[in-house]
Formats: sequence, structure tokens, C-alpha cells
Amino acid sequence: MSSAKIVVDLGFGDSGKGLAVDHIAAQDPDTSLVVRFSGGHQAGHTVVRDGRRHTFSNFGAGTLVGVPTYYSADTTLFPPAALMERADLGSIRPELVIHPLAMITTPYDVAYNRATERVNKHGSCGVGFGATVERHQQGVVLYAKDLLSSWVVEQRMRSVDAYYRHKVSVADSNVKRAYEEETSEFNVGAFVSICRTFVDSDEVAVAANGVLQSERPNLIFEGSQGIMLDQLHGLFPHVTRSDTTSKGALAILRALGWNDPVDIYYISRCYQTRHGNGPMSSTSSVTLHNNRDEANVHNDHQGRFRVGELDLELLNCALRTDAVYHDGIDVRKHLVVTCLDQRPDFNLALALDGIDADFKSVSTSYGPDADSVKTVELTC
Repeated sequence: MSSAKIVVDLGFGDSGKGLAVDHIAAQDPDTSLVVRFSGGHQAGHTVVRDGRRHTFSNFGAGTLVGVPTYYSADTTLFPPAALMERADLGSIRPELVIHPLAMITTPYDVAYNRATERVNKHGSCGVGFGATVERHQQGVVLYAKDLLSSWVVEQRMRSVDAYYRHKVSVADSNVKRAYEEETSEFNVGAFVSICRTFVDSDEVAVAANGVLQSERPNLIFEGSQGIMLDQLHGLFPHVTRSDTTSKGALAILRALGWNDPVDIYYISRCYQTRHGNGPMSSTSSVTLHNNRDEANVHNDHQGRFRVGELDLELLNCALRTDAVYHDGIDVRKHLVVTCLDQRPDFNLALALDGIDADFKSVSTSYGPDADSVKTVELTC
């Protein structure tokens, strides 16, 4: 028996996708595979399990229960960050299979991202995700398959270097100055060596072709950021260069000839959040409790983390947006409302009345760990 479950954030991100994926993965870890189908190494999906807390960026949020991860062609990876995260995981050895055309981020991408963010202040994570995608769209590529040849990586890096030298030569002088500062100590040879170490790891495999192949029949698609940050449906310029709806996951399933029902888990905190400088539809203040362990904090690139009252109209907008991609698929919708321990005054029943969707199930979490996720009894 096989299954497909997709985890998607209804807002601007940070709603608890890591919590949801970990909870689903723990139901049957021996037969599950987490599929990262959008975004990439800029993710920050926090999982709390058995007293351990870890924020996943380069591996799927099912890693703590032993579920391997697959990265699709629409994702990015940054080998130095992946090696650092693997070291942080200690005795846990995360298994990773990578689509041969997954995009590899370079220090040049990171430098350009940070240099432009100093000027534009759009609220980027500052790890080069958007720059990597844009570079590939311009035909200057570095793919996962290339990492299997250090010579090829060296040649690709020459092209990437030239690409950014041209971009900064016609950019704002402040961008050029910042880029030169960011790249002043960059060592290409060291990066090539790191890439080889990463891809030669026993736990890492580059797939032979672009077809998702796995002996594990239960697929868990781990989304990135939120629908309201989608590159087509978000509020430009404060968007990501990624499809944050279920679009990419459903495309993979269609390519597999999937005919079974698909369960989509829509995630939302019980209040609105925004990390970065983009607009919020609700700025009404909310009083939060038990939020001392908030994973989202101020940083130089994204700016401050803001909260406000939950906007049900915006949730409905996100649901309508995602439904555009459901044609021909038997979709069963689920809702997961997180962080309810932080808002004892939140009226869940009133919120459900304002959401225009028929959910097969509604779940809540009153804490950061998977054990706090409980299914709510729905009444007609």
C-alpha cells in the first residue's frame, strides 16, 4: 500500500512544516521517504524529538526518526552547509538522494545575495538561494551530477565567477563594493574539495536519472516557506524564486503516473508571522505565551520577525491559489494549526467557520514536538 502526503505552509512561512513532517514520518519510518520538492538549503524546519532540538536546512525533517531524504531538480544544495549540518547531527547519519539536476549553490551566489540585500533589503535569508536559481535560469549551471567530477566543478566555477563579475560591473557601486568584500577570502580549491567530500559520503547518492525511484512506498513531500511567498503568487518583490504551493509535488506524482488519493496538509500558526520586510495583511497585536524558544530571531539579512492576528481571508486566498494545481488529482485536504500553547485565547472553532474548505481532518499542536499534535473531532 502506498501513500502520498504533501506538507504546505498557508502563509509567509515559519508555521511548523518541520513539526508536521516529523509527526507524519514517525507513523511509519521504515517505509517512508521525505521528498524536498521546492526551496532548498535556505529552509529552517525545526524538529523537537526526545528532548533533542534541531533545525533542518539540508536534510528532510524526518531525519531524526531515520527517514531518508530525496532532493528534486527544483531544489538547491550548498555542500559546505550540508557537511556542517551533518556534523551537528552527531551520531545520526542522514541518508540523502539527489536528483542529478538539483542546483548547487556556490559561495559566489551567497556573496551576491548578501551584497544585493545590503542595498535592496527585501528580507532575504542571505544564503544564495534566489541567486542560484536565477543563475541557472541564465544558463550558468552547476548541477549535483557535476560534483562527481572535480575538474568539471572547477570549470563550472570559472563560469560562475565570470557571470557575477559581469553582474556587479553594471550594478550599483555599493553592490560591487559589498560583493568584493564578501568574496575577498574565497578559495575555489577549498570549495571544490568540500564538494567532493560531500558527494563521496556513504550516505549521499546522486540519482542516475530524473525519475524518483524508491523502495519506500510512502512519500512525504516537505514544502518550503509559504504559499504567500510563491514566486508567482506572492507579493513582489518580497517573494522567493520557488513554487511554494503543492505544484511541484503534484508534478512529481503525475510523472510517476500516480492514481491514488493525495493528502495535502496545510499548516498555519494560530497567528500570522512574517520574517523580513514584506507586507503583512494583519498588524493587530497578539499576546503570546510560551514563545521563549522561538526559532525565528532577528538577523542581518532577513530583519526582524513580526507577528499579528491570524487573517482568515489570507488563508482562503492561499487555499484558492493551491487548488489551481489540483486538476486531475483526488486531493484530500487536512489542516494543522500550530502554536496554540502560545495563544490560550485563540478560538479555533470560530477560525474554522471562516475558512472556506472541506477538511478531512483538523489537527492542533500545543508545543514544538510531534507528541503535541492531536486530531480534533470535527462536528457538522
